[in-house]
Formats: sequence, C-alpha cells, structure tokens
Amino acid sequence: MNTTIDPSRIFTQQQVDNLLTATIGKTLLQVDNAKLFEHHEGRDKVKGIAGDIIEESVLGCKKDSKQEPDILVDGVLTELKTTGMIEPKKKDSPYVYECKEPVSVTAVSIPVIVNEEFETSNFWHKLAHMLWVYYWYKSPVTVKLDGYKDFPVLGYQFYEFSDGDKVLLRQDWLLVRDFLIVIHRDYRTQEEREAQYPRLSHELRGQLMLIDTAPKFPNNPRFRLKRAYATVIADQYFSKRHFEKLGESFNKYADIDRKCQLMTLKYKGKTFRQIAKELKVDINLDAKNFAESAVVKMFGGHVSKLNDIEDFAKIGIIAKSVPLKANGKGKEDMKLFQPDLVDWTRETDFEESALYEYFAGHHFIFIIYRHEGNDVIFEGFKRIFFDEQFIMDNVKRTWDDVRDLIMNKKLCIVRKKNKEGNYIVNKSGTFMESPNFPKKATHNVFVRGGATTSEDKYKTLEINGLKMIPQSIWLSRDVVKELIENG
Repeated sequence: MNTTIDPSRIFTQQQVDNLLTATIGKTLLQVDNAKLFEHHEGRDKVKGIAGDIIEESVLGCKKDSKQEPDILVDGVLTELKTTGMIEPKKKDSPYVYECKEPVSVTAVSIPVIVNEEFETSNFWHKLAHMLWVYYWYKSPVTVKLDGYKDFPVLGYQFYEFSDGDKVLLRQDWLLVRDFLIVIHRDYRTQEEREAQYPRLSHELRGQLMLIDTAPKFPNNPRFRLKRAYATVIADQYFSKRHFEKLGESFNKYADIDRKCQLMTLKYKGKTFRQIAKELKVDINLDAKNFAESAVVKMFGGHVSKLNDIEDFAKIGIIAKSVPLKANGKGKEDMKLFQPDLVDWTRETDFEESALYEYFAGHHFIFIIYRHEGNDVIFEGFKRIFFDEQFIMDNVKRTWDDVRDLIMNKKLCIVRKKNKEGNYIVNKSGTFMESPNFPKKATHNVFVRGGATTSEDKYKTLEINGLKMIPQSIWLSRDVVKELIENG
C-alpha cells in the first residue's frame, strides 16, 4: 500500500506540524489556497468541504477517493479526519467544544467485510493512526456552503486509540461483521440478502458501544464513531483534562445492567439520608443532583456527574432522575434537552437529524426514587435505550410536526384557559400563553418551555417573529413508567 501512495501525500510529522500550526485561528476561506470555495461557487452544499480544504489547500494533497488512510507521515499510514466542533448548549457541560455530529469512518463494504478480520480490515486501517483537525462550526444552525468560509481552524492532534478502546472497537466491528455473515449464511440470493440489510443500522444499536452505522441500506451504510465518543477524543486536545477511571471496566452494556441490579438490591428502600451517611454524599444537594452523585459513588466513582467517568462519557450514558409520588406513580414528565427548533427546518433526513442522534446515540440510566413525607427513598435504577420503533413512531412524529408548524407558517401563540374557559392571567397582569408546538395531550415526546411563567422578560426565543420562552424536548411520565417496567 505504501508504494502506491501519491508523493503529494507523503510527509514528515514536522512538515504536518508546520502546515497545520499556521492555520490555527484562520478561517477556512483564509487557508483555501486551492480556491475550492471559488470552484464550487453557486452550490448550496458540498459534502466534506472542510476536509477537502485541509487536505488539498493546506496539505497540498491531490484529490483521491481510495478506501485507505489519507496520508503517509514518517512512514505511517495516517487517516486525516476534519471535524466540526460546536460550543456546548448545556450550561453544565464539562466540554470546551463538542463534536457537531457522529464522525464518519469508512463505508461498510458488505461483500468485503464478511471475509475480513479486524486487524486487516478497512475499518481498522482507517482508525489505527489518525490525525484529527478541528474547526469551529461557528453557527447555531446548519449553514450552506458559503457559511463555511467564516469557520476558523481550532487545532489538530495525532491520535492512536488505547488498548482498552481498541478492544471495544474490535468488539463493535465484530458485531457488525457477524451480523452480516449470518445474513449471507441464511439467505442465498443477493435479492434476499439485500432485503435484510436495512436491519443493520437499528438492530445492533442497543449493543454497539463506540460506533454505529448509518444510513440505512440501500443507501451505502458507513461506520461512524458516536458523537459522544468523538467528543471525548477531541476533549483530550481542548482541555487535556482526565476523566475518572473506575476500578472496574464495562465492556458491554450487560456489565452496566448487572451493576445496576446489584446496586438496586443493595440500596433499594434506603432513604437519601441513610445513603448520604453511608456513601458520604452531601445531603444538602437537591434531590436530582444528590441522586446522580449517589449513583456515581455506588459505581465506585468520586466525581459528581456520571459523564465525568470515562467509561460512561465515551458511550454517551446520560443520567436522568425519575421522582415518584408516595403511591409509586410518576411525579413529573422528564425534561430531556433544549433543541434548536429552527435548525430542524434545515434538516431533510430525520435519521441524520440532531433529534434522532440524541435518542439513537445515547443510552440512559434512570435513577428512580420516591417521595414519602419528609423522606426521599431510593428505588433503584435502570439502563434504558430507545428502540427504532419508538423513535420512528414518536420522535419522528414530533420532528415532522414541528417542521410543519415552522416551515408552513402555522406556528402561533395560544392563550391558556382554565377549566371554566377563562383566560389565565399571570401575576404580572399578562396572559399565560405558549406556542402551539406538540403537547403532552397528543404526543409522547413533546415540546414545552422550561419557565414557570410566560412573562415577557423570559421570552428570549424568537421563531417566525413570535417571541416565546426557550423550548425543551420532554418525555411524558407515562412513557417513562412504561420504559422502566418493560424497557
């Protein structure tokens, strides 16, 4: 492979350092020496334009489309990965920047992979030695081609995966390969096999730790590093902080499930005060923060957030509290995250959307506790992930309905009425009102503001000229209950 590489793709590390260091802080337009923006002028979108600029304009490589690592650095084949970063939208995020989306690695070449071994696979050839180049996707919404001109280069790092991560990557790759081998074994004709290929992207999703595959067949599926995992890799460059490592490792989701079951058996029925004393957790924290801190201690950690533990950060585990009433019924709906609703209108494929990635790209640990008088009693926890049917039946419906309201100018502000049919008035004298986004009455996944009042001073979001309080995605408590009982 080395003997056929184009001379324009052969470098010393010092040459790469010199070329890339000179780009940091400059915009993609400023480093576009090959004038690729000018070449594509008039087009709305060019797939991979940022990567092309780094590869062709900055490094001076001749364009090719071979399914092998991009460049040779000091005799080592190295994959160049140019990745857009965004500022975290959550105020309590531990990251300086987060990856905007999952990171594509290479095509899932179905006729090839069934005969491959991991060490010599196209997948591992791409990942064994990497050069990550980061640019700031400096826009809250998806931009067209011209928007990339103002995005600055943030930095770069040479990267090799740890032995532990290689074990997980190999395990994930084998799941995909063996899944396809079974299809090729059980179905003899190509037509029959192709009818089964669409199962790949969703049937394995609950098992894959660090990667996924997208989009669905017949579109050519690709291996991708999950957004959460790629963000952890990038964070090693931006913050150089170290996640906490637990004394035990979790190589499969089943390992996490077993730990959850053991800890539930040990602590179920104990009050938060008893747990605080036993685990040395600050009892003065509010219930939700206490619950997460306590669970971290149960897993053997010392940080306050589950996402500060390396194993959980890499696989995108999100902790969510589930408070129950004394009778065991759900106390409240579950607030998930605050989306950019306008950006949904710039998306065309739901399965490539930020909303789909949130539900499909994360697993959740539900921390369940019950309020009884002045006590809060721990009930246990459970790992949850959303299957494809739930996402397509519920999440996509909300995505479609929000897009329809905004794009077709159907969005409006509705004044709320009480049971007697009279308009509800805030203490300030203003009417209580909200936009007509999908609500709990009709949707399991719905949109609702996070403030307790709709007074004008809280209306910091504007869509289609309508001012409203910031909106969040919520999950109905009935669904939460069902996930705990049957998930």
